[in-house]
Amino acid sequence: MAGDESSVGGGSAVDRFVSKFSNYQGEEGWEDNEGGVVLRSDKKKKKKDRKREEYEEETVDYSLMESFEIDDSSRRNSIDGTNVSTFEARTLYDGIVGGKDEVIDSIEKWKEEAFGDDVKWYWKVNEVVLLPFTVARSASVCLTSKEEYNRGVLATSCIGSVFWVSFYLWFEHDVAVGPGLFYHLAVMTVVALVVLRFAKVSREKISPQNWIAVPLAIYGFVVAASWIDFIADQLVEVLQFLGVVLRIPSSILGLTILAWGNSVGDLSTNMSMAKRGLANMSITACFAGPVFNLLVGLGVGFNLLNNSNGGGSSEVEFSPAIWTGLAFMFSHCVLILVAGVWWNDGFIPAKFGYISASIYIAYAITCCALEFS
Repeated sequence: MAGDESSVGGGSAVDRFVSKFSNYQGEEGWEDNEGGVVLRSDKKKKKKDRKREEYEEETVDYSLMESFEIDDSSRRNSIDGTNVSTFEARTLYDGIVGGKDEVIDSIEKWKEEAFGDDVKWYWKVNEVVLLPFTVARSASVCLTSKEEYNRGVLATSCIGSVFWVSFYLWFEHDVAVGPGLFYHLAVMTVVALVVLRFAKVSREKISPQNWIAVPLAIYGFVVAASWIDFIADQLVEVLQFLGVVLRIPSSILGLTILAWGNSVGDLSTNMSMAKRGLANMSITACFAGPVFNLLVGLGVGFNLLNNSNGGGSSEVEFSPAIWTGLAFMFSHCVLILVAGVWWNDGFIPAKFGYISASIYIAYAITCCALEFS
């Protein structure tokens, strides 16, 4: 009887609950969820709110854009002339205005990095001295990497590169550009306008589209190579001047100042790769760079020398310094094979760096002694 009463009582409780929420059953309804009764309207509301939150997280990236509203009908909105869905200018005029603002932002960022309160005074002086060259280089070399990309600066460099290439051809190779300057300028002006209109807005860790970045990166590489050639020629002239004034043999200058200055960039790059765990790539670059300089650099250099001499032959003399360099280089390569392959099963020990530095010091001292003797 007690069980029957409890059963009846339980049934009466359910009946009372149903009668209490009968109005919800007809309009919104309710359903059982894991033994509990949940109003269907509340469940739909929570589900709708959750979908709305997921939609906002997927469509809005607050790290790239500031606050804006999304139109669900078109999903295309304008913020300072920028198309939200593609991060590009909506019109050419918006692109020009946006590019100008990005150039100003780039200047302000450079001023903060170069003349900030935490920057030493001698680095500030260095930035002031290098300012003309920095401006000329930035206004002529197209940079499209994520770290350096700026839409306004990229468009400016497209036009500025025309004047730099014309000056380089005239100064270094005595080539009169003539009407070609105007054709080149017209083409690069169109390219600059395309960049301002269709390239992505400059944001952190964003690069332009591949169909814009790849051709301009190749073009920028050629322009950068002309800068390197120009600076290298001026450096050689300065070294020759110092050699005449100080009565230092040119081979000693090439062995010390020129060699160190030419290798600083490779040294920093290879050390950065090694610190990131790319030891094999770093070691390969240490050998690939000199091989490229010997084969391509000497090959192209001698070819240009012969052409300037009317196509004749040029005499080459193997001085004692060259033979000494070959001997030390061969010995170093043998030591690398012995230390890396035979003694350490394909791994070069870290202490081998001291051996390499000692070999170079011995080589420099030996060459200097031979030259002055």
